[in-house]
Amino acid sequence: MDLAYIKQNKKLMEKHRHINVDCMDWWDYTYDCFKDDMEEKGISVDRMFFSGFWSQGDGACFEGSIGDIGKFLDTNFKYTDYPIIRQLVKHNGTVTMKCEHRGHYYHENCTVFSMDSDSFYKLWQQPTEMHQHVVRALDEALGYELEVFEEDVVNIFRDNMKELYKRLEKEYEGLTSDESVAETILANDLYDDMEGE
Repeated sequence: MDLAYIKQNKKLMEKHRHINVDCMDWWDYTYDCFKDDMEEKGISVDRMFFSGFWSQGDGACFEGSIGDIGKFLDTNFKYTDYPIIRQLVKHNGTVTMKCEHRGHYYHENCTVFSMDSDSFYKLWQQPTEMHQHVVRALDEALGYELEVFEEDVVNIFRDNMKELYKRLEKEYEGLTSDESVAETILANDLYDDMEGE
């Protein structure tokens, strides 16, 4: 019995078409790789969701946050972008963004975001009268940057959610391909149905 012979039997192939995706959490490897890739970009992923791959509302999303703001800035932006936020981080300030899933679907638009940030005033605690003007100016500039930054972060998160869906779809298609299905049939001696053909 060889793969070519098994692949020619359409009835057997269709009977076992989903064998590689029905009996296990086939997405675990894709999830693990994606989570590691996000960590490299400064994003911590807590939970992932998806539905696929044939309906209009299908997609993928995740819940998580900016885990490392310095790494996030360095891997997603030019070093000249967001100078005020970078100064805040340099002085041990933090900017956080959290993402949560909402609703019945699992695509990138079924997520809500919340951002929080330290202020320069908080970092300096009790600035002298002379420094209060500087601190106020920095906090005002920080507010403007944070507005644009929040929009950029939402887009980055959502782009990564689309990437997660593409990876899952590719893995699914690979596992349900003729080659993979035939290999599983052969490895598990599931070609009894072919007797007499």
